[in-house]
Amino acid sequence: MDAASRALPLAVFSLSLLVSPCVAQEDRRDWVVEDVVMQERTSSWQLSRDGSKALWIRTRGDKEADKGIATLMLTTLATNESRELTVGQESIGSPKFSPDGHRIAFTSGRDFPKGMEGLSKDEKGSQIWILDLRGGEARPVTKIPHGVRSFEWGDDDTIYLTARDAWSRREAKAKKAKDKTRVVEDIDLFRDGAVRLFRFSLDDKKLKRLTTNRDRIQRFFVSPKQRYVIAVHSVDPANAAEGRFPPRVVWYDLESGSELEIYGDRKSKPRSFAFWRDGEGLYARVPHMTIDGEDSASIQRLDMLRTSDLTAGRFALERVDLDWDRSMSGSFFVTEDGFVTGLAHGVETAWARYVRQADGSHAKVAIESPSEWPLQSLVRARDANTAIFVVGDASEPDHVMQGSLQGATLNMGEELYRPNKGFAKLRIAKTEVTRWKGANDEEVEGILYWPKGYREGERYPLVLVTHGGPHAADRNRFSERWSNTPNFYSQRGAFVLKTNYHGSSGYGLAFGESIRHRYYELEVVDLARGIQALVDRGLVDKGRIGLVGWSNGAILSTAMLTHLDDYAPGHDFTFRVAAPGAGDVNWTSDYGNCAFGASFDEFYLGGTPWSNPVGYIEKSPMFRMQDVTTPTIIFFGTEDTAVPTSQGWEHYRAMHRIGKAPVRFLLFPGEPHGLRKLTHQTRKLTEELAWVDRHLFETEAEVELVAGDSPLAVARRMQEVAVADASFGSFRSGTLIPETVPFGDVAIGRFEVTRVQWRAFRGDYAIPTGTENLPITGISADDAKAYCAWLSATTGAKYRLPTVEEHDKLAMSKGARENDLKRWVGYSPSLEDAARVQAMIEQLGVDRALLPVGSCPPGFVGEGRELEKKAMVFDIGGNAAEWVVGEGGSIAKGGCAVLVRDERAATVVVPLAYTGLRVVRDS
Repeated sequence: MDAASRALPLAVFSLSLLVSPCVAQEDRRDWVVEDVVMQERTSSWQLSRDGSKALWIRTRGDKEADKGIATLMLTTLATNESRELTVGQESIGSPKFSPDGHRIAFTSGRDFPKGMEGLSKDEKGSQIWILDLRGGEARPVTKIPHGVRSFEWGDDDTIYLTARDAWSRREAKAKKAKDKTRVVEDIDLFRDGAVRLFRFSLDDKKLKRLTTNRDRIQRFFVSPKQRYVIAVHSVDPANAAEGRFPPRVVWYDLESGSELEIYGDRKSKPRSFAFWRDGEGLYARVPHMTIDGEDSASIQRLDMLRTSDLTAGRFALERVDLDWDRSMSGSFFVTEDGFVTGLAHGVETAWARYVRQADGSHAKVAIESPSEWPLQSLVRARDANTAIFVVGDASEPDHVMQGSLQGATLNMGEELYRPNKGFAKLRIAKTEVTRWKGANDEEVEGILYWPKGYREGERYPLVLVTHGGPHAADRNRFSERWSNTPNFYSQRGAFVLKTNYHGSSGYGLAFGESIRHRYYELEVVDLARGIQALVDRGLVDKGRIGLVGWSNGAILSTAMLTHLDDYAPGHDFTFRVAAPGAGDVNWTSDYGNCAFGASFDEFYLGGTPWSNPVGYIEKSPMFRMQDVTTPTIIFFGTEDTAVPTSQGWEHYRAMHRIGKAPVRFLLFPGEPHGLRKLTHQTRKLTEELAWVDRHLFETEAEVELVAGDSPLAVARRMQEVAVADASFGSFRSGTLIPETVPFGDVAIGRFEVTRVQWRAFRGDYAIPTGTENLPITGISADDAKAYCAWLSATTGAKYRLPTVEEHDKLAMSKGARENDLKRWVGYSPSLEDAARVQAMIEQLGVDRALLPVGSCPPGFVGEGRELEKKAMVFDIGGNAAEWVVGEGGSIAKGGCAVLVRDERAATVVVPLAYTGLRVVRDS
């Protein structure tokens, strides 16, 4: 494991202001926490060899399971029809088409079907399941104690897999004695538990051992004709922590039984290979770094090997000239005449097709994105030009497209899938790729998110959201996750800056290795100068800055509080709040407690704690906590070994004991470095936002003390509805526009139009004091239409009256209790009684009969069955009737304060004095 492990693992599952044309930005709502934790993600896109079908995984949040549930999906490209292949909460892994495309193999730890004898709970593990697309249910085909580690198809009837061969006598005795003692990095146990390569026949279900190694095969690659296998072996359990025991790479000739270890003279070895289509050679993705073995900030290069050399026992490699000085990045796949790869290019990825020439060289041809947005990923069918690719940017959520790759020309087809339908109903921040001079006066790149409602000439708060790694990067791709949520801060009125500081990936070897033995020294400068650049542009208030980050992002956030004056003196920023998650503060204790602490700390800090104690202490914020005065909230999982949980305790205890700043510490039970449970992700986000609201935006988060339809909740909501200024004489943008909510393909008024909203249209309309929020009534249909025309001209959006069909559909969602005749008398009166009671109410006068809009419980409109996903709409069946448009003209429909619902009535005559309007806004 390398330094990139400091980057946040994906817990469930991966923006120019370009939005879906069907919903304008001003019509979108703000984000809520559930939008993030319940969002949908897609991954593992692959094509059948003939390009007719696509296989992929869709992951969605499941509240009952409290986690993301992955579903295996199949799409027929000719019809763009998708169907679920798996249902349930059991995990699925490594789905793969068979060579003929008729079957799919995947791993799962699910229970065996009824009638099939399974393994004991202790031996279960993940097995290989096969699903025949021509019919039938998925069924397990392997029954290997302790499960399958990895697998690959050989041909349509053969699967290659890795698994433990058998448990040792020593392990069996310990299990029988119920002895759960664990010897740390036990090399004997490691070798006893060898992971070997096997061939499995689907015809006779026989398993044949192919290797007798006494270490553990991590990855393997099978040649097209299944004669050769190249495998990467882990040789020592201590390598993850110390990096001193490099893997073995072995070439196996299954026909002759010979083996050849390759790359034996290197410490940093390739872990990924791809055979040519004809099997005559293969490509190896090789880590490249200045000092062999120190690969924490390496870049990827490509080697080419010939099968004939390896079969003859010769290891002769040829370096492929990529004509690119940074790194390979993203997708890589072999073509019939070479390969296609992504090339690291800062916040974006360049793409190229390389064609192998007769002399072994490669001709490079650039692949351009066929859309206005950057190309994010790309796969192509093995035997066809069919391609699937993803386009989008930081303000435009992913579009999964189908098309074709012909030569180096990527042609756009139709949209295949849009996760979360592009968050079309949510407000998405405008973004830009921004650059400034960082440490060493070298260019640093980042993504800037603009605040909601930005007005030129005003300064805004800034939230610095810093990525993990450090050898990772923020990209120009939409990302809103529980670990960093730029749109939440944008909608609160802040700029958000993501920074690809020195040490980040995507900018070449020198940039990545620049912080070797110099941790903090360049990154802190980059962050400080990024802030200063925004201050100098007149955008940011230097006295209102927040720091947010997870993993290495948390480490650098804390370093900004303790080491800014060391590396970027002269800056007078005021950090009002910090929210670090899973970040180190004491490198002397990290060295031995982190799963990869020795290799990480030696690379970035230089030496060991005993050889460089001064350096370790100097770089540890723990020994400078007396200088921290910024309110800080700390997050950790209790099972974190990437950044040990004890680091959170040290951070909290020091700040709490010193007492110079508020501090809050949250521990999430059972969680590793990344939070997996939806409840924990929700709590983390809720706590972080509340903390930042309090200390940066100086507001207090709402606490749900009342039910959503209670009188108190409604009264508080009414304070937020459209209101006028003291004189009621001037139009105030954002306050007198009727609030609308999504309703099918349009948006409909949440409330009936109020008197004060009508006053903005008719300036001479007199409003008795205290009746401002009663619905406007006593108006004609022409008056209602004129109001809609005025509102359209004033706002630039198209407003109109509802149609009869829209009103009838809305009426199906009316509230449980409405302001109608039944409410006034407490029962459902007969036809005769209703007439007498109506006269009594009318004697009270309209102002006494009507209620302020929203006073009664709401109805709910929207898709699905869960109320929390729907929108509240008030007074659907009472208070004031509403003008609607039908084929024969305008009519008044709906209940009102002096009518009772009568299903048997052929027609209902609504008094004009109780008739008003509700608006519809077209998209």
